[in-house]
Amino acid sequence: MVNFRSPVDASSNSSLVRHETPLGDGAPVDARSSRVRRVFRSFGTCIAASVSCGLLAVGATSCGLDAIGNLTSATSDLGPGGQIIPRVLRIAFINNTNFRAIFTFGSYDQLNQETIPTNIGQVRLEANSTSTTFTQPCRRTFSVGGAELIRLIKENRNSPQVNIIDERALIVGVNFSGAALGDPLEAEPTEGTATGSVKLVGVDYTCARNDIRQQTGTGLLVFTFEPDGAAPGGFRIDYQFFEQ
Repeated sequence: MVNFRSPVDASSNSSLVRHETPLGDGAPVDARSSRVRRVFRSFGTCIAASVSCGLLAVGATSCGLDAIGNLTSATSDLGPGGQIIPRVLRIAFINNTNFRAIFTFGSYDQLNQETIPTNIGQVRLEANSTSTTFTQPCRRTFSVGGAELIRLIKENRNSPQVNIIDERALIVGVNFSGAALGDPLEAEPTEGTATGSVKLVGVDYTCARNDIRQQTGTGLLVFTFEPDGAAPGGFRIDYQFFEQ
């Protein structure tokens, strides 16, 4: 059984960077063109979702059901004075490889053209170790090294909501390094890479509560890094959602 350590406070907007120890051991982007790209991406996704929903009238499809689940799942509550308060996700990482894993994670709303990832985390997880349990605001998408997440972070790096602490961890996917700490290659993919992981609320996880007074979801998202000679880059990310 995995023994997750104490959670990290998600109330601030600062990034999280961790150097986890092994188990057992104590260019600026042109704003105008960028916005056009965001509009087309969002517009295209909306069309896809609408088409999927339309297909439901003919016959239920997995894609259509996923779109409905993602768009209708609760991610926030109304606080005092009608203030919208995001629910909270809990996330943990397990590194089952013999190498350090370097990556960035965060959440965002993929259909909002002005979306900015919040509470991004940047981690260097040592070989054969387990991370602390992180907390994140519940949003439509949660990503570990996904291309869209990394693009949004880079595009909004000057926003007060984005605090990049580890530039070398700001990469698409996950790097695996066998270099010693302090070595210039300690964050480089000396051993290989894993493709990023993107999960959707209402499809891959839920922010459901046991009690209407709660603001924290009752589930835990666990991402496990595994060696895999058949995967691109030689490693893969497994995923499990535990309802608690």
